Amino acid sequence: MNLSSKPILLISVIILLFFSGCIKDDYKDCVQGINVTFYSKTPCDIDANYPEQIKNITMGVFDKNGILVSSKHANDTKLQKDFRQTIETESGLYTVIAWSGLETDHYDISALKIGSTTKNDLLFRLKRAAQRASSIEGTRVYYGESPAVYVPQADNSESIFENAAINMREITNRITISVEGLLKAEEYEIEIESDNGSMNIDGSIAPDEVIEHSAEHTIKDGVMEARFTLLKLETGYNNNIIIKSKLSGAELYRGSLLGTLLLKNPDVNLACDHDFTIRFTTKDQCSCGTYTIMEIWVNNWLVHSYETEM
Repeated sequence: MNLSSKPILLISVIILLFFSGCIKDDYKDCVQGINVTFYSKTPCDIDANYPEQIKNITMGVFDKNGILVSSKHANDTKLQKDFRQTIETESGLYTVIAWSGLETDHYDISALKIGSTTKNDLLFRLKRAAQRASSIEGTRVYYGESPAVYVPQADNSESIFENAAINMREITNRITISVEGLLKAEEYEIEIESDNGSMNIDGSIAPDEVIEHSAEHTIKDGVMEARFTLLKLETGYNNNIIIKSKLSGAELYRGSLLGTLLLKNPDVNLACDHDFTIRFTTKDQCSCGTYTIMEIWVNNWLVHSYETEM
């Protein structure tokens, strides 16, 4: 090799190495961030699953102080093992919170503000009119938060993306209530009162007023049935079932959905179960239209009996 060509070759190698890495001054070529994956697994599940009902995901990245630093929304999602979302961040310690199923048709959703929104802030409020809740029948809402993940600063040679997995847990609950034995079932209605219609970004229930949930009723072979979908169920909040006369408003039954019904079934686990059937049987005590609740069944488990408890 000609000696005069060696300096030119050396300069070429240096230039090549320089442009193949990051521009060190601002790291605009090499960045850092988080690769987020999603799955769903309750404490009762053996394996993770990927619900097909998760069709959109809203993500928020929060720093070590719980302040929102970045957000992202993904539509037309199809959860599977290799599905991921990439979010660029500065170097630091972060958690990622994700929600799915929040539609503006049903919820008043708070705007996320970078630099000021915190995990404890209100995220949404179920729409209502005159304290009557918007029906969310047929919809599902999921929430999850990743473990904390540290993202190091990218150097001048490669981008760095740390992995974070989010367990998307369903917070909606489907409740089918039936009442047997009413001669004129069309003169009665079933309602649920609850104060769990608002939630914070971190998945906790936010303070709210008591609102009424109504549903379309069907009557077949003398059995009245109504289907409800409620948000997160948790002890310490008002969740009451009411069976009453449409004509007089007189209540045939009022009881706590959790304390006296669902949680009386030892097989019910609110962290795992989201589909419930509650069946009431009634009896006309005097053949005069005065009814008494005789039995209450929760998921085919007898939780209340007239003969033994009333």
